[in-house]
Amino acid sequence: MEIEFHDDRRRARFIVVIGVILALVAGGGAFFIISQAQQQARQATQPMTQAVVAVAAIPAREPIKSADVTIREVALDPANANGVATDVNEVVGRVPAVTILQGQIVTSNMLASTTQGGQFSILQPEETVAPDSEAWRAVSVTVPDDLAVGGLLVVGQSVDVFVTTVVSVPQDLAETGRYISERSTKVTYQDVPILARNDAFYVVRVSLAIAEEIAHLQAAGATFSLALRPDADTREANTSGLGETTNRIIEKYGLPIPEPIDATSRPRSAAPTPRPEQTPSPSAAP
Repeated sequence: MEIEFHDDRRRARFIVVIGVILALVAGGGAFFIISQAQQQARQATQPMTQAVVAVAAIPAREPIKSADVTIREVALDPANANGVATDVNEVVGRVPAVTILQGQIVTSNMLASTTQGGQFSILQPEETVAPDSEAWRAVSVTVPDDLAVGGLLVVGQSVDVFVTTVVSVPQDLAETGRYISERSTKVTYQDVPILARNDAFYVVRVSLAIAEEIAHLQAAGATFSLALRPDADTREANTSGLGETTNRIIEKYGLPIPEPIDATSRPRSAAPTPRPEQTPSPSAAP
């Protein structure tokens, strides 16, 4: 009688593999169930609130539109417990100081303006008032569109301010023949941020001392011009060699200086040559 040999090692490995897979599935299911239970427990104990979030990325320095934000329910935690906007009307029309990413909660420290309706904040979000801090002020300057980059300037941009004013030379100094009373132009204030705009009125942020200077220049009839700066350029240019008058430009570029014309020395223009009269061409013989 012969005994048949059976190799059960293959079947045993198969059973082990199946057991491992079932154990992993069971462990994953248990972990999921426990996680869900913990999350539900946290939600049951953690307060929820309505918060304004960005539907899409909102660029910095552009007013927030109603289509940019929506209301979602979020759980409060130490990271978002303060300054959370709970109504879209609180943020619509306001200007963010930084780019707000899609899905990000909108908080008060992200906004440069303090109230709705086109109002603005003089201080930056990170600035505070201290005994030794700069005395910042908001002041308006009137600049027509042709002197303000075609009227294309918007809130949040920074500009350089040129001042053009008439320099009156005293009579005794004018008699020396060296100076005359004329207009003079120079870049006077650099990297000035625009806080608000209403047609040709630009509200800018400057120190108290410069606000006083601007008030005096406007009262004296000075003309202001605005030059847009690149966002990344925060350098202060050396203006010691700048400043323009008409005679400086004429000398620098060699513009021809107009001279009076002596009417008596002008050559007489030649008499116009009479045009020949046109004669009808002979008609063809019948």
